[in-house]
This record gives sequence, C-alpha cells and structure tokens, in this order.
Amino acid sequence: MAETTQDAAAAVAGESTIWKIRTSLRASLYGWIVAIVLAVLLGLLAGPLAAIPIVLALVWTAWRWLTSYELTTERLIIRSGLLVRKREEVELFRVRDFSLSRPLQWMVLGLGTVGLTTRDQSAPNILIGPIAEPDAKLDDLRRATVARQNRVRFREVEVSSAGGDEHHDGHGGHDAGALPG
Repeated sequence: MAETTQDAAAAVAGESTIWKIRTSLRASLYGWIVAIVLAVLLGLLAGPLAAIPIVLALVWTAWRWLTSYELTTERLIIRSGLLVRKREEVELFRVRDFSLSRPLQWMVLGLGTVGLTTRDQSAPNILIGPIAEPDAKLDDLRRATVARQNRVRFREVEVSSAGGDEHHDGHGGHDAGALPG
C-alpha cells in the first residue's frame, strides 16, 4: 500500500514511468543446466539427494526474479528481496557515470549489465541486471539523467591542475565539487 501511495504522489508531481523491468530469467539458464546435471548424478548415486540442486536452483531463480528496476523521469527505483523487501531510490540528477558489461555467457543470451556511479551515499555503485536489451536501457537511462539534470539545473564542475600545479577553487579547497546552476 505504501508503494501505491508513493507512486500516486509521484504521478501528481509530474513524474512518469519510462520503463519497468526485472532481472532476466535467461540469466538462470546456466545454473539450471548445472542443477539438472547434478540432480541426475545425485539421483544415480544418492537417490533422494537429487532434489537438493533443483531446490537451490528454484530459490536462486526466485531471488533473481524478485529484483525489479523502474526508471522514471526523476529517479531509478530498485526493489529486491525474498523475505525482506528492500526499496532503493536514486535521484537521476545524482548519476555521474554509466557503464555496460556483456560477458560472453550473457551476450549469447542477449543479456548485459548496466552499471551506474552515483553521488548517492547509500548507493554509490549500482548494477542493473542481467537484463535484456541493455544497450537500449542504458540509452534511456542516460537521456533521462541528462534531462533531469537540465530540469534541476544541476552542473558538476571539475577542477584539474595543469602541469602538476595545484589550483585553488577560490574557497580554500582543492577538491572538485558539484555546484547547482
């Protein structure tokens, strides 16, 4: 009920959903192959123990399936957990960098992982996936992030030193900082 109330409040504020996805079940394929082979071997050798790899594969698949991602015009919402549900939200204007990973075993299945580096202290690094169509999801995420940063007039200023000399930012500090507007 709390999620419904929060979603309704977001809709009133002008926030809209771009996509909702779940971790791909295709990523569990290799685990299921191993579980079936182990179940057959255990069935031949130890009888009733053959069910153990199948039960473990079911739990693992359920755990992965219960992770969902929602991209809105203002934030990324990650819901996860089997016995304890967890909801993590990252405001899009806090996203700093994007990455895409497509290891061979997932590329064969059309899957990949999208990575985010954020300014959010509770979630500085986020991995989304493995998911289908990771290139398209990354492009959507990047466009939504840039649009949100432009709407809130967020700008990040990087200060670098040329030739090894330190340059001060005018306030006594040496670090790069994020400045609004």
